[in-house]
Amino acid sequence: MRSVAIVGTGQTDHSRRRTDVTQVGLAREAVVRALQDADLTMDDIDSVVVCTGPVLFAAVNQPEKWLADAIGARYKPVVRVTSGGGTGLAGALAAVNQVKAGIAERVLVVAYDKLSEGALQYSISTLYDPFWGREFAVGIMGFSAAYWRARMDSLGHTEEAAAMVAVKNRKNALLNPYAHVKKPVTVEDVLNSKPLCWPIKLMDVPPISDGACAVVLASEDAAKKSSRPAAWIRGMSYVSEAENAPNRSMIQSEPLTIAAQKVYKQAGITNPRRQFDVVEVQEPYTCFELSYYEGLGLCEPGGAAELIKSGATEMDGDIPVNPSGGCMGANPIGATALIRLAEIADQVRGQSGDHQIHGAQWGLMQAGGGWANLRGVAAVSSEKG
Repeated sequence: MRSVAIVGTGQTDHSRRRTDVTQVGLAREAVVRALQDADLTMDDIDSVVVCTGPVLFAAVNQPEKWLADAIGARYKPVVRVTSGGGTGLAGALAAVNQVKAGIAERVLVVAYDKLSEGALQYSISTLYDPFWGREFAVGIMGFSAAYWRARMDSLGHTEEAAAMVAVKNRKNALLNPYAHVKKPVTVEDVLNSKPLCWPIKLMDVPPISDGACAVVLASEDAAKKSSRPAAWIRGMSYVSEAENAPNRSMIQSEPLTIAAQKVYKQAGITNPRRQFDVVEVQEPYTCFELSYYEGLGLCEPGGAAELIKSGATEMDGDIPVNPSGGCMGANPIGATALIRLAEIADQVRGQSGDHQIHGAQWGLMQAGGGWANLRGVAAVSSEKG
């Protein structure tokens, strides 16, 4: 299989409501920045993968057709991938496979959502089987609250530990020029914030954002021709579980642990806590980041609360998690997973600006769609391997 590298990334200026651009204008903003970063033009791109959330997230059917002209992709292969919150990673995996198969030398992946123009909760409530999935109509927050509650007693995922996640990520977002939520909070602020669906409170929840992200993936030969530093894909996996799996664990996402083990085998990782320099995870609520620490093997089951308390996941810790601020800084759902990949790629490329982790050579990212049934993981490094 051919090696694949990320040679360019671009993000928009994320916002609660981007009234200055259309949806395709938003996506174009990210594409232009990614191509500039890669020192390429659309003439150099062989294929395009468009990633967005479900149609009702932004209320546009078949947005890839609208986008093709806006980014200059006419007469190029253009496909759309959608997979909820993990859409951007699923799209990146489709692009990686195109390059590995020799179909394309350079693939542009662009992910976006303009959630201010859609019907987010209505869309989520209609995604599932009307009978077997009927409990999802209460909203992803209600289901996530139950998921968190199941882990509080058995694993010690307390409200205080989750609040520390919010404090850390919001502090990191202050250093990220693309984040639109830049307000530091304390543990007490989080614990005293408005109850939404116990134990989830207002400050456990990321914002809803308009935003886009784009990355340029290249074959080894194409990457060697680039004047820009590369982040090499060392492993990538996206795993699904049956939506109504009767034996699904409420303690840990099995697709996450399976995806992580597949990536670690591909990348030769035996001790993720020690071998990775930086991690980006997609935390739809603070409690999920605690779960991801354990699912990714950064600590033992039941060790997440102690890990966050120890400061190990802070910017100056031994395993920094979400130096970008994660979803707490910006959360354009269809783009969020690709943002995590772009952020981790920029870390090993040494291009993360004020939130750069010094000397980062190995990076890990996680993203997922659904509430626990679709999970993906990717590992990147500054060396091809």
